Amino acid sequence: MSKIKLLLFTSVIFLLSCTPMDKITILNESSVSEWDVSPVPPKHSLEIGDILMVKVISRNEESNALFNLESNNNSANPALTAANLYLNGFTISQEGTIDIPNVGKVNILNQTLEEAEKTISAKASEFLIDPFVIVKLANFQFTVLGEINVPGNYPVYEEGITIYDAIAMSGGINDYANLKKVKILRSENNKKQVYDIDLTSSNILKSDFFYLRNHDVIYIEPLKFKGFRKSQSQLLLSALTTFAVLFNVYLKFSE
Repeated sequence: MSKIKLLLFTSVIFLLSCTPMDKITILNESSVSEWDVSPVPPKHSLEIGDILMVKVISRNEESNALFNLESNNNSANPALTAANLYLNGFTISQEGTIDIPNVGKVNILNQTLEEAEKTISAKASEFLIDPFVIVKLANFQFTVLGEINVPGNYPVYEEGITIYDAIAMSGGINDYANLKKVKILRSENNKKQVYDIDLTSSNILKSDFFYLRNHDVIYIEPLKFKGFRKSQSQLLLSALTTFAVLFNVYLKFSE
């Protein structure tokens, strides 16, 4: 009878020290088919504070120098790099405008990048013949916090970043992450909203949170018993050692 109690007690210790797999496994469910996942990320709506790289190109090379900061000799940082995009880029003001050299203020708030290109092109057409305009978002970034191996802020220079890309870029989750309890702080219409999502569910694939948006903040909550689990290895080793000693004593007295 004592042997049975000992085995039961050992089993309980093992169960307590284990991480629930359903809380740390991505996409537990498989109810979403391949047709439910959109391969096209949503278009970004420009907001106050967004930084843009804008190029206005015409057939006249001298005009190009007048309309583009990175090729203007008067620019403090003539080389276009990630480090000086903040200085040489165009930041959308509180009024929703950017001020382009020799073109003037252009209102592009809440427009997509394609719409902004058309708006700027129409404005530049007052000075140039058939100008070609390129607009890129220069400050796309996300932040990952909580139970992640490398938390921090990550600038991205490509479109279509998913939340799983973000986790991979930040080193993956640690031993205490609870993927059922994930929060996303997102800016929508220049207002901040907090959303609760479950990354273990395949429903995330067809949600608005599969693709990240500019300045998304992802927070992965810890498991409920994180404090206990931090020392689970030491506890388990100590428990096993104690049980081994007790079991040897039991065998000796039962002979």
